[in-house]
Amino acid sequence: MTTDQQLFWLRLVHTAILAACLAALAVLIVFATTGHWRMAAIWALIAPFTILAGLLINRGRCVLQTRARKLTGQPDGWVRDIFFLRESWAVRVVRAFILPFTLAVIGTLARLALA
Repeated sequence: MTTDQQLFWLRLVHTAILAACLAALAVLIVFATTGHWRMAAIWALIAPFTILAGLLINRGRCVLQTRARKLTGQPDGWVRDIFFLRESWAVRVVRAFILPFTLAVIGTLARLALA
């Protein structure tokens, strides 16, 4: 597979992961606030914990961004690793979602513990 093809698939996977994380966040917020969708919320907890594990393993850097840099031979800076976000937004996604995910996960875990 060529580098361009690998980057295409990496971007496609990364875009799908972002969409799945946004859906998981929505499910977690609904469950934390209403108690509906219990089983979906339990499954949705996989997303933030998987992302957290990847960040911890890769010293705080996105695993897919690291792979995109390796594919392009660019050791520093940002390489397009997602389809529709501009660089100015993409580099802030993780930081922007830390608080919403933290609150949603805490709310979900609290509701699960009290149920």
